[in-house]
Amino acid sequence: MKILLATLSIEPESRNENNRNAAYSLGLGYLHTVLEAAGHNVKTLFLNNVDYSASDAAFFSAVKEMRPQAVGFQVFSMNRVATFAVIQKLHDADPEIRIIIGGVHTSMMYEQILKRFPYAVAVIGEGEHTLTELVAALAGGRTLENVNGLAYFQQGQVKLTPERELIADLDGLPEPRHEIFFDSEPARSVGHIISSRGCPFDCTFCCLKVISKRRFRARSPERVAAEIKGLKNRYPRLKEIQFHDDTLLLDNARVIALCKLLVNEGLKLNFVCSARVKPVSEDMFYWMQKAGFTKVMFGLETGSEKLLQSIHKGITKADVLNLFKTLKPYGFNVTTFLMCGFPGETAETVRETIELVRATQRIKYNLVSGVGKLWVYPGTDVYRVMKAAGKISDDFWMTEQPVPYFTVEHDVATLTRFENEMLENLSFLNIFTFRGFYRHFLRMPLGITRFFIKPSNGKILLSVLAAAAQRNFPVIYAKLYAAYKNAVSGRSDALPGGSDNTP
Repeated sequence: MKILLATLSIEPESRNENNRNAAYSLGLGYLHTVLEAAGHNVKTLFLNNVDYSASDAAFFSAVKEMRPQAVGFQVFSMNRVATFAVIQKLHDADPEIRIIIGGVHTSMMYEQILKRFPYAVAVIGEGEHTLTELVAALAGGRTLENVNGLAYFQQGQVKLTPERELIADLDGLPEPRHEIFFDSEPARSVGHIISSRGCPFDCTFCCLKVISKRRFRARSPERVAAEIKGLKNRYPRLKEIQFHDDTLLLDNARVIALCKLLVNEGLKLNFVCSARVKPVSEDMFYWMQKAGFTKVMFGLETGSEKLLQSIHKGITKADVLNLFKTLKPYGFNVTTFLMCGFPGETAETVRETIELVRATQRIKYNLVSGVGKLWVYPGTDVYRVMKAAGKISDDFWMTEQPVPYFTVEHDVATLTRFENEMLENLSFLNIFTFRGFYRHFLRMPLGITRFFIKPSNGKILLSVLAAAAQRNFPVIYAKLYAAYKNAVSGRSDALPGGSDNTP
């Protein structure tokens, strides 16, 4: 069977345009591999970071060229607008093409989507086994009720087949088809990988727990190391691997075992990951540094003890301070992720966040490049609060509006004020503004200076200078940056937009 898989353009604010090293869809990479292994002819399109018109044009060009019998769309909240428009247009043009939808947003909102597009079939949850069985049923002309993990429209109503169990043995899956993303981007030097799935925690703003059921499942260190080694062998230009696990560091012993394997391989790669504040250990950080980890990004979200409890983060201020004391001897850069606008957020909780992050920066300087206003996704606790307050309904997700912020207690202008307050006090990108210089740099001039004079941080310093130029001389900056992009088109290390320059 000829199958086209696609993930389409996301909302403009969140696109990573002009970045050839941007994260790619490992989910589609895995689906591509399992469908090929089942004997199907598969093509995959990764179009998240192009605008709507370019995404539309590339998709229909591929349809014309391939003439697929089935098309599978990865749907998440930020690409639903482009995806829904293309689904309708595709069906109008060729009703014989079977349309399959999956992804996080589909798993949350399959009923309303199928009522809009009753000719589609929805894959609920993890898709590798479900999609393989679904395609086999379609190719064989069989009915769908015996395929677990599906939703579809029949006889005027949405039908749901029995739930698909989570994949227990991740080592039993083949590696994702990285070639899709490397061969289409000859300048790509950053690879992306998932070594585990799931998170056992219960954060009120996270929708992934609906998919993973708060169950952590891990691949063996040997399989992960082999995938990384294979990538490096196939693509000698590879310089960096970014891990996209929900909770990579959850099992410290497993991380240490993986790092020891990477040390033995001597691949000369840099590694980047995101992580929770705990559990951590000196032994784990020692082996991570030895293996080549150069950046770890921690999700703190807020420095308010009250909010940390109410959002079910599962950490305390003491845990945060302990983390940075443990991190202090190690050389990798640390980024701290912050958000504002949680239920209960006030000027005082914003001040608490500033004070806690300042305390961590004095222990070991860590980078705050942005502060996210709280987005609201279906399936989350904060979405239910928004619905109960009459601020949103399920009908919202069939509109063309962008993913909304949590505005039950504060309007967007107030959230922006909270955001700016944090940035002026904590962000390295603001040190060349009057308020940033006074509130951030002068609070810890030696620590910030020591950080930026490290030779390995030269590109980060360049991003600070670029941010200052953009803020103070926007017209000149725009012209220079446009000229620069044209001059280095195709390079992976382009100035402020390249991932190598992202702290």
